[in-house]
Amino acid sequence: MKPRAENPLLWYQLFGLTRNRWRRQPLLYGALVASAALTYLLVFQLIAYNDASLGTALNFGLFAICLFAPLMAYNLFSLEYEKQTWESLALTRLSAREILWGKWGAALVRLALLTLAFVPMTLITIDLVGTQVYATVAGWLVLFSWGALLTTLGMWLSFKLKRTISTASTLYAGQVFALLLFPLLYLTFGSWDTGIQSISFLQNHWEGFLWWVGSLFDARFVVHLNPFYVNSQLGWIAQERPWTGWSDDTVSYLKGLYYLNWGYTQSFLYLALAMLFAGLTYRGLKYAWRK
Repeated sequence: MKPRAENPLLWYQLFGLTRNRWRRQPLLYGALVASAALTYLLVFQLIAYNDASLGTALNFGLFAICLFAPLMAYNLFSLEYEKQTWESLALTRLSAREILWGKWGAALVRLALLTLAFVPMTLITIDLVGTQVYATVAGWLVLFSWGALLTTLGMWLSFKLKRTISTASTLYAGQVFALLLFPLLYLTFGSWDTGIQSISFLQNHWEGFLWWVGSLFDARFVVHLNPFYVNSQLGWIAQERPWTGWSDDTVSYLKGLYYLNWGYTQSFLYLALAMLFAGLTYRGLKYAWRK
């Protein structure tokens, strides 16, 4: 197998395909880039001039990732079927691993660049609300890991469904259910009790681990694993320590978030699910082409 840096499919996905699209429709893609840049500047100014919190800045970035991450992977394999180039790709000397890395790696590189674009938005909150390194790094990981889950799921769906429209609609509809309807349904039947108040009694990381295990048995995880909710709580952690003038209950709550490794735990789970879908895609490629 060639080194990953020499994978021709990876370089084609990153540069060749993009260059061809720009040549065919330069005005369209130029307008999209200009619109995205103006929107970014507007949001940046809103955050800078309105003393926005870290959670607000992260949620702006998360909204963009929820919107654009599926577009990075929804046609990775389905386009091969629709253009009838699937057999041609299978006849190349590339192995299943190289094909997977070429497709998936290109999507992850674009996702990393998109995540980096929101780093300045989070950094300008440092002087405004005393953002800490713990919460800031956790926020970046949440953005990237959730995007990695979306792109990997999109790649797997593209491979399984073989239809671009079906993959895109499934990704966006799935996000509506996972991020909005399921948490709303749980909160409605649970009298809007997230169970998060119990973390004030946590005294160490072991108790935090047991708390996470317990959340799997009463469906609290649909709220606690919601990346928008994760970011809102990271905004609390980002406050300047030692939380002078805060009540004992609030300080105990913030310590509980630390014992839960808030933000890092969710990022690990997102990445674990991403690796699962990547493994399923790789297994499907090997089975289909015996490579």
